[in-house]
Amino acid sequence: MSDIIKNEAEQSSEPICSEPLTKEELDRLFWRYQLRYLTCCNLENWHGNCYAYDMAPLYKKYYDKDGQREGMLRMFDFINTEQTTASVLWGILVGMEEQKALGKPVSDEMIRTVKSSLMGPLAGVGDSLVQATILPLLTTIAISLTGAGDVLSPLGVALFIIATPILLWAYARVLFNSGYTLGKDAVSTLMGTAMDRIKTAVQLFGIIVIGALSASYVKLSTPLSFAASADATPVVLQDVINGIFPNLLSLLLVIGCWYLLSKKGMSVTKVIFGLMGIVVVLGLVGIL
Repeated sequence: MSDIIKNEAEQSSEPICSEPLTKEELDRLFWRYQLRYLTCCNLENWHGNCYAYDMAPLYKKYYDKDGQREGMLRMFDFINTEQTTASVLWGILVGMEEQKALGKPVSDEMIRTVKSSLMGPLAGVGDSLVQATILPLLTTIAISLTGAGDVLSPLGVALFIIATPILLWAYARVLFNSGYTLGKDAVSTLMGTAMDRIKTAVQLFGIIVIGALSASYVKLSTPLSFAASADATPVVLQDVINGIFPNLLSLLLVIGCWYLLSKKGMSVTKVIFGLMGIVVVLGLVGIL
């Protein structure tokens, strides 16, 4: 199906409008993305349908029916990322689609490459920053205020229901505006060394965050100990390992799972059941 989509999207339709997007149109595209991002998610292309649907107003402005169809097929490619932080990617795509419609040398492949290159790193950053840090922190504060009683209870409810989405939308709008500016300068900026630097910076930050989360949440240790003689104090192997390289076993576990998934092509299900079997066996013999 992806081959059909690519072949169909390679056809080019002439734009019917030569005016840039207005502020009202940009606002509509931003809110359409924020409020309808997960309305048509599926297992084939994940959020691809959502991106195509959210970009529809831009295509309707610039293209006839055939051009709108080509544009939506271009957005239909698989994408899976974190919504709020990926607002910068959405802004980039809006800017690039606008420049393409205005006759700038932005190809379908350029748009697809940017989309596929940034979705992974932004997912890592967004899941760690928004889903695992900001939202739990704000929720904890709201629960604490609500549980305090008296006048603080309404403040806790207001923080969770009103302030939290406003803060996230403000964060998303800043990213969207920055991404839109980058997207408008796609030919000179994104396709040059600046794009490589942006991708490298996002990837490095994502790797750092994933490493920190792995060290915090992946726990693997061994109860093994040994003694030089029967009267000597046993030396705990885990203490020796921690003295040389803290969380070494956890790191090896994460790297091992990554190797099986990325290099060996194993499915997540096989890795999970394999780990369960290994843990049961090693636990029975006293290694874990």
